[in-house]
Amino acid sequence: MAMAAEQADTILIAYDGSDHAKAAIRVAADRLAPGGKALVATVYEPLDRVPFAGIAGLPIDESTTEAIFGGARAAAQGAAEEGAALAREAGFEAEAIAVDGVPVWNALVELADDRDAALIAIGSRGLSGVKHVLLGSVASAVAQHSRRSVLIVHDS
Repeated sequence: MAMAAEQADTILIAYDGSDHAKAAIRVAADRLAPGGKALVATVYEPLDRVPFAGIAGLPIDESTTEAIFGGARAAAQGAAEEGAALAREAGFEAEAIAVDGVPVWNALVELADDRDAALIAIGSRGLSGVKHVLLGSVASAVAQHSRRSVLIVHDS
């Protein structure tokens, strides 16, 4: 069931470069009206969440900090650009964005709220059992905490 072609609502597509994220783009394109707007978002962790930062009082100078943080930001932006290119190939009018945030699910929910996204599309690895307990699921947390509709794509 496709959404009405005149609908100009933006969907947020979570993208981390994985096959599951690529599948989310494909499935969203198959299920939604062609030419829709998509915000393709990659989330990266802020530097203060890096486990080795400041351990045992080891000093990290500002230039090293900025190089690490800048590298993470650039890599995330590159991933988002890759996802936006795939979304454009799939028929979306796509914008790439990289945001920092922890936990990742919360950053996605907040971004969807800030941009008033009509829908969040996200791939899921389908973890179960101990792996799910230990690693959690960004997709299930987004679905649980978002007030918006969430399309969770399980196939790759």
